[in-house]
Order: sequence, then C-alpha cells, then structure tokens
Amino acid sequence: MTKRFFDLVLSIFAVVLTLPVWLILLIILRVESAAPVLTRSHRVGKNGRMVKVWEFRSALAEPDAMETVGGCHGEQITRVGAILRRSGIARWPLLLNVIRGDFSLVGPRAELPRYVGCYPTDIRKSVLSIKPGLFDLASVSFRQETQLLAGLQGDDLEECYVEKILPVRLEYAQRYVENHTIRLDFSILVNSLLGVFQRDVTKKNAIP
Repeated sequence: MTKRFFDLVLSIFAVVLTLPVWLILLIILRVESAAPVLTRSHRVGKNGRMVKVWEFRSALAEPDAMETVGGCHGEQITRVGAILRRSGIARWPLLLNVIRGDFSLVGPRAELPRYVGCYPTDIRKSVLSIKPGLFDLASVSFRQETQLLAGLQGDDLEECYVEKILPVRLEYAQRYVENHTIRLDFSILVNSLLGVFQRDVTKKNAIP
C-alpha cells in the first residue's frame, strides 16, 4: 500500500462518514455568528510551496485569523469553538487538502512561513522534502504545547513558540522523515486520535 493510496482511502472515507456532522456544524456556526464559518491561512508545504488551508471557525475573528500561533487565543474563542478545538473537529476541512494532494494524513507539521524562516538550513531542506501532515510524531510524543502557550499573548507567545516548542517539533519532524513507513503512519494516526479522548498516550508505539 502506497502512502498516497493510504491517504486517499482514509480521507475520503472520513469525509463521507462525517458529512452529516459537517452540515450540522455549518448551520450551528452560521447561527452562532455572522462571521465566515471557515477560517483561512497559508502554510508551507512540500519543497516550500505555499498551501492555502481552511478550518472551521472557532473564534470571533477575521477569516485570516489563523495566521498566528495556533489561531486565535483567549476570550475570542467561542463556546462551540472551544469544543471544536478540543476535539480536533476544527481541523476536519484539512482532509480536503489531503484529498487534493497538498497534505498527507501523517507528516511534519505544516508551519506558517515566518516560522519556517527560523528553521536551520539543513533541517529546512529535510523537513520540507515530504508533504506536511494533519498528524505528526510530535502530536503523539510531545503533548505540552497547549500548557506552555496557555495564558501567553503577543511577543511572549511568539517567543515561547519559537524558542521552546519549534525546536522540539523540528526534532520530531526529522525523526519522522528518517523513519517514516506506512506502519509508522498508522501508529501515529491511531495514537493521535486516541489522544483526543485520553490525556496520556504512551510513547513506546511512536516508532516501532
């Protein structure tokens, strides 16, 4: 089974299976606010190509508000948006990027251009040599990002992300590039999904 076939089959199945939920969410988000139901941003994809991505709106913000660390923070997050983020449902539209071929289900995190500019040259070439993913090795093994960013704003938020979180994510991204297989992808995918329901996900299955 090739990685592209794996991505297509699972992504199409997931979209078809959850389509009724998509329709319900579109209605709920429209009723909740007159703001667009989707937020837009650009991420750096394979070989440095810019990719436009969409997510369900989770905050009272402009359509391009995702151009920050993790999107909007603090009191702007709506009641429904908090649930969408916590459950990961906010990211469901990214499945369309997988179907289009911009993303893989599993791969290095797709970052904003300004953060890719912080990558060391050799690491940038390695990490951008494959498609970014909806899930990555860091989503299984590194689960402190939310706690580290909690309560931070502005320059403090940016500094924390660049100095403490980004280097760890890059380390895991390199490990993935060097070890990725369909078996590893499946392991990361399963453990990432389990992580939505469980606070503690064991690390021992991250790399077979």
